[in-house]
Parts: sequence; C-alpha cells; structure tokens
Amino acid sequence: MDYLTLKTHISGLSKRIKSKPILIRAYDVSGRSIFLRLKFDDSIQDLCVCLDSPNQGIWLSEQCTEVEKNSLIVRNINRLIINSRLVSVELAGDEKKGEYDRVVKLHFVAIDDYFGHRSDYYVFCEFTGRISDVFFCDSDYKILDRISRTSNNLVGENYRLPDSFKLLNPDVVEDKELLKAFASDSEEWVNIIGFLSPLMAKEISFRVSQLLGGDLVENRLKVFREILSESGSLKAYLYQKQNKVFALSAYELKHVSMLGEYEKKEFESINDAMNFVEKSLIEPKRLEQGKKLAISRLNRSLKQKKQLLIEQKKLKEKYEDSDKYQKLGDLITANIYRIKPGSTFLEAEDWNSGELVKIELDPSKTAAANAKKYFNLCKKSKRGVIEVEKRIESLISDIKWFEEQIWLVENAEIETWLQIEENTKTNRMTRSKEPSNKNKNAKNPRVMIKPSFEQNGCKYYVGHNAKQNDLITFKIGKKGDIWFHANDVPGAHVVLKKPEGDINEEDLLAGARFAALNSFAKNSSKVLVDYTDVSNVKRIPNGGLGQVSYTNQHTIVVELGD
Repeated sequence: MDYLTLKTHISGLSKRIKSKPILIRAYDVSGRSIFLRLKFDDSIQDLCVCLDSPNQGIWLSEQCTEVEKNSLIVRNINRLIINSRLVSVELAGDEKKGEYDRVVKLHFVAIDDYFGHRSDYYVFCEFTGRISDVFFCDSDYKILDRISRTSNNLVGENYRLPDSFKLLNPDVVEDKELLKAFASDSEEWVNIIGFLSPLMAKEISFRVSQLLGGDLVENRLKVFREILSESGSLKAYLYQKQNKVFALSAYELKHVSMLGEYEKKEFESINDAMNFVEKSLIEPKRLEQGKKLAISRLNRSLKQKKQLLIEQKKLKEKYEDSDKYQKLGDLITANIYRIKPGSTFLEAEDWNSGELVKIELDPSKTAAANAKKYFNLCKKSKRGVIEVEKRIESLISDIKWFEEQIWLVENAEIETWLQIEENTKTNRMTRSKEPSNKNKNAKNPRVMIKPSFEQNGCKYYVGHNAKQNDLITFKIGKKGDIWFHANDVPGAHVVLKKPEGDINEEDLLAGARFAALNSFAKNSSKVLVDYTDVSNVKRIPNGGLGQVSYTNQHTIVVELGD
C-alpha cells in the first residue's frame, strides 16, 4: 500500500486501540512476521505485523493460528513487555518535516509489578518494500533487536528513520506551490509532493485525461484533492488477478478498473481488506507450499527407510544359511584325518544327500581351526537373524509412521498441522521438552489443543499431526480415558475423556467414528477401529512422536456408508 493508504489505515487502527489493550504475548508465524496478542476490554485480538508481500503491513485480526518458533525478537518482547499496554499506534515520520516514509511506531508502557516504575518501549515497523524490517527499542530508541539484517539501523544503536527528501505537505502548503509542482512531468511528482505515490500519479493522469477532458495543471490539482478526500471515507479497494494481489488502496483506482484485467473488491476498511488477503489468499497458498515441502522431506526419509528394509531382508537371507555353516563344520570334523596341511579345499560326501560337497579351507589354518571358523559363522548367523529381525520390525514400524505423517500432511487443513520437528540424526520427530513450572509463559498442552467435539458430557480430542498425537495421548489422556485409532492404516489418534459418569456404547461408537473419519480409510464403507484404555498405549523407544504400540484393545466396525 502507498503512504496515503497506510496513513488512512493507521488512523483507523488508532481509534480501535484507544482503550489501551494489554499485550498478552508475542509469537512468530511463517515468513518475516510477528503477531502481538492483545487483550481488549471485550475481546482478544492479534495485531499482525507482516513484512512480506503481498500483505505487507499491520492489521488487527481475530486470534490467529500460531506456528511455534522462537525468534530472538519475539523472546525479547515476551521477556520485557508482557502485560504492558499498547498506548498508541502512529506514523513515525513528522509530516511537518517532510517525512513521508511508510514507518509505523507502536508505543508500549510497562509498569513494574513491585515498585510501579514506568518503562517505555517502542516497536518501529518499516513497510518499505524489500528492505522492510521491525525494530524493538527502549525508551531512548536504542535498538534491542530486529527481524532482518538489511538496513543501516544496527542493534545497539539508536533508531533513525530512513533518509528521505524534503517533500511538500499538501495539508499546509499553498495551492500555488502545488500548482508549480504539478506543472512538471508526472514522474517528478513523487519527488516533490508528500502523500503522492507512483500509483497515485498514474491515477491522477488517467482521471485528468479521461474524465475531465483536459490535461491542465489546475485539473491535476483538483483530482489530487479529490483523491485525498476519497481516502477519508476509510473504504478500501482491493485489485487482484488470479488470486494475486495487484494493489490495495484507500481510494478507487479507476485506471486499473479500465484495464479489465483485475477483479475489484470493496471493503468497509483497510483492516478488513488485509484480513481478507491473509485468510483467503495468503494462508491457502502458504498451506500448499508447506505441504509440498513437508511431503518432500518425509518422502526422502521414507525412501531411506524402505531401502534399509530391502538391505536388511537380504542380510536376513544371508544369515539364514546358519545350518549350512554347521554342516560344513561337521563335515570338516568328520574328515579331519584326510585334510593335509596347506589344503585349500576339502571334498567330502554329504551323508544326508550322498552328494559330493566341496568346502573351501584357509591353508594358513589347521583343519580344526577351519571347522571352528564355520561353527563360528553358524553362531554369528543365528545371532544375526535375531538382530536383523528386530531391525526389520523397527523399520516396518518406522515406514508405517512416515506413511502416516505423509497422510496427515496431505489432509492438513491449517498450517499448524504441518509442524514437523525433525531430528537430523534419526530422521524422526523429536519430542518437545515439557514446559517448566518456573516459566510463567510456558504453554499448557491442554490449552493448545481444544476438544474437536463435545457431546453427552464427553470431550473428543483429535490429533492432526505427530506432535498433537503425542500430546493428546500422553499429556491430555489419563488412565480411564479411551484411545482410538483406525486399524492398520494411517490416521489420527483420538482420545475420549468423560469427567463424569461411565463411558457407554454410544460414546465409544462416536470416538470410533472420529478415528475412522480421520484416517486413510475415511472413504471406505466400513472401517475397523481399535480402542483401548490410554494407559495401554506406550511410546515406541527411540520412535517418532506419536509412534506407539498398544495392548488389550477391542475393535469396532464403523459403517460410514456411501
């Protein structure tokens, strides 16, 4: 958005935060963005600060789904200004000094709980294209941290606005000064007049030539004043083509509409337009991109596991020759008197088949040592079979787990369901450390995952990724709760909790139905679902998150119909 649109938008935001909301916490989302969760008198909303196109800017939204990350700037904000109040949102530049940069300043005030001391902090948000950035500063504008590393403002220095030219302020300058500016070529207007962007220059030229019928300097000024007046209505105009944003403006871009290539949408406010772009255009695209990346990573690991399985099966076939080694050792022992020192082979009759068997010998060893070598190979093969069978069993479990993760990713509806915390040594997802009670800001897993459905006093929790599966099974689920999973197919863990009363057949059937609908077999007419007490579900040692074994299960046949 251009400066005029941003100015109009910030004016609207300032009115919405007059109550001075409290900062609950900051968190990261995908891309170069941070969200600030604010508690208003009657609601909780997120102040979204995004540096990436096409939704570069700042806006208020309903509580967004957060992606867990721990950037340094977010940790510093949470450490220093949690429970502080956001007292103002304003443009950082002074228009009287000709500063028309797209920089927004957030002012937070923190009051010490013990002594009542006041501390002021500022967040400067530069929405200046590819070199945009966010700076977290103390009361003296000293930079404590920032998101990017692309500007001249360094951590530890005092923040200063980007360098800019001295521009005319249309609100105070006389018309004769503006007329003189508009007498120049349209490409020069942006370097002379504040508020005026290249997009507005095109709009002024279009309206003058197409609507007023004469490209007079007076008409240029007249149209400019009309556009300034239009922006005061607080309406927003979004122009897009094939789900790609071309422009978001506080005034109508008639020259864009005339092209006929772009779809125009009108909104009651710029904030509404930005929420639309985020929810309808950016989040779906980000979700699909996230799916592709996650599936690619999982497929690489799955391919490695399958290759290892092939190798282990071949090794098992080799080890299964243990009886052959035993027989060769026995034949050498039975014919030891025939073996001359330095012999390289022995031909002896197999007393079972009557066939002549040729046995390779090590000429540097005695006949007894050669027999012992084959007996040792027999013992090694027998031990090897046991170990290889364990590895094969583990690999088959891993392959099923990776196939389940791929299925969960393919069926993810929101970005947080794609979370994959992968251990590079084992290619398995690692369990998050349990939050310490000493950390006041640690998130409670019971709060993070809410019941997907409630009925008859029952709460049904459904895991949509490996981490959620692990949390609902081993954190939310307790002894006496019922755990469900579709039989032998990828799917979600489902946990049924009933605080009061006994669990009946109707409750069990509902849980089994949830597990069936959230499984690979969801399109089948009948699905087998296993269920057992949560206490019978165990993590597989060294396995991935949500990789479990279970016992004492019962099976329900769920009929899903056509």
